[in-house]
Amino acid sequence: MKIPFFNLNSMKKILFSISILIILVVINACDQGKKEGNHSNLTNAKDTLSYILGAINAKTIVGSGAQAFDNLDKKQIISGFNANLSNYSADDCLITLKNLFGENYQDFNKKYVKEGSLCMGKMTGYAFYYDIFKLGGVDLINLNMVKAGFADGLYKKDSFLRDDQMRTIMQNFMITLNVRNGNKMLAKAKLIKGAQIFDNGVVIETIKEGKGPFPGLTDDVKVHYILTSAIGDTLQNSYKMPNEENKIEPVPLSLNGGVIPGWTFAIPKMKVGGTYRLYLPWDLSYGEQQGRESLCFVVELIARGKAGSFTAVKENKSGEKNN
Repeated sequence: MKIPFFNLNSMKKILFSISILIILVVINACDQGKKEGNHSNLTNAKDTLSYILGAINAKTIVGSGAQAFDNLDKKQIISGFNANLSNYSADDCLITLKNLFGENYQDFNKKYVKEGSLCMGKMTGYAFYYDIFKLGGVDLINLNMVKAGFADGLYKKDSFLRDDQMRTIMQNFMITLNVRNGNKMLAKAKLIKGAQIFDNGVVIETIKEGKGPFPGLTDDVKVHYILTSAIGDTLQNSYKMPNEENKIEPVPLSLNGGVIPGWTFAIPKMKVGGTYRLYLPWDLSYGEQQGRESLCFVVELIARGKAGSFTAVKENKSGEKNN
């Protein structure tokens, strides 16, 4: 079986689910038709991307519920967003939003509309900027055009952009960030003292040297692993993943087609009983299908066996086949 993978883009609030984006764009376009917005200055790719990012953030508020949205003060939301495109946390706004929407966020108190709308804008601005900053993409955007896109998105004046245009621009933006961050991670890994560096871009750092044998290219293995993104976010941790029997156990895998290419290459270079940090370039990870993300794994190699010894299909007592 392939190692399960949860993409960075479940990933990132700001790198949003593109499928949700498309649905929102289609709905808005159908509901409102063409409207004039602040798009006359979209003369280059950077400004267009920035405008789209702003509009998408506005859609998270527009889609929060018709009654609540209609009662919000849009000018205050925009003011808060524009004022807090920074690394300044807006956690102090949480109390205000509870006053506006109730303890369980299911009510609406008009007394706090102005203050709450401002806070909603501040928190949206902070979340947007924090994610872009963390991903190293601030230099790729124009904050003034982000503000323009946000305002148009809030007033539903951004429908002149087709969903396929937005999808393509967002995908390219994601790829650019992924490649950038992957290159930075791999460059730093190559400077680690004692690390094994290979021509295909793979880097292996020994955390604890194993005393057992090296697995063969087609062997089965049992491992524990921690998967992180190029910027260090933990995406999976097998030490915390119960199996079908609700037990935490080493993961059985086949090196012969059951793992990503980087594992097929690197695991046979590790000794059983050891723990290693494995840096993989995107083409040996999940490739184009995951937006060219380079990845890092901490791998504890627990056991090896001949092909099929850990992953062969077996019959249970009822005659059903299990892995």
